[in-house]
Amino acid sequence: MSPTSQTLEAALADHESAWRERGLLRRVYGGWHREIAARLAVVPGVTVELGSGIGQLKEVVPGLVTSDVERTAWADQVIDAEHLPFDDGTVANVVLVDVFHHLVRPSAFLDEAQRVLAPGGRVVMLEPYCSPLSTIAYRRFHHEDLDFTGTGLEENPAIAAPLDANIARPTLAFFRHADEVGRRWPDLAIAERTLTSLFLYILTGGLSRRPLAPAASYRPLHAVEKALAVLLPLAAFRCLIVLERRTPGADAS
Repeated sequence: MSPTSQTLEAALADHESAWRERGLLRRVYGGWHREIAARLAVVPGVTVELGSGIGQLKEVVPGLVTSDVERTAWADQVIDAEHLPFDDGTVANVVLVDVFHHLVRPSAFLDEAQRVLAPGGRVVMLEPYCSPLSTIAYRRFHHEDLDFTGTGLEENPAIAAPLDANIARPTLAFFRHADEVGRRWPDLAIAERTLTSLFLYILTGGLSRRPLAPAASYRPLHAVEKALAVLLPLAAFRCLIVLERRTPGADAS
């Protein structure tokens, strides 16, 4: 096993332990997983998750093919996002949860997604979002790089291992430079860009910090977050992105 594999395997084992121990974390991710499931395309083809980690989305999406860039105890297959092992037009959905900002060459992934998706098929991504407030928090408290240079689509050689990342990439690619995505991948329409997560995820402690609230607080805290949705443009920590493969002959304007 390579050093990178050991690092990834050890990190995922820690994630699994955190998942078991943190009820609020499970509730928050469960809500996100249901949001992802509700957006999956119902077209012929396989639904595959890239960078599945400990594979918990499979509990909500039966039949999901889990994968990772290296062999792990939790993945069904080893799949490189830049070289998807599927024939043209044969995939119904490609799901990424906190994966796009880890890709070395996101443009190669989008090339592949456009190729393998069936007409009407979708890429569904849950990713970090850099609002004014979350950007400050990410800079001060998060270990991943935060670089607003470029469009978020360029190759990044600094991402040398699966756990390396640029947390600003989804914001750059799908919000600040969405026109560039539309120009370069005309058959992948940006069907949805939804901001989510104000403070609730922070209270879970995530997968590496101490939880700040018990699982029983989920319902009232979730209700407060919904009531404060007007603040999402200023304070959102996450975004849900949906790309849809255009059907032949569809208007790309």
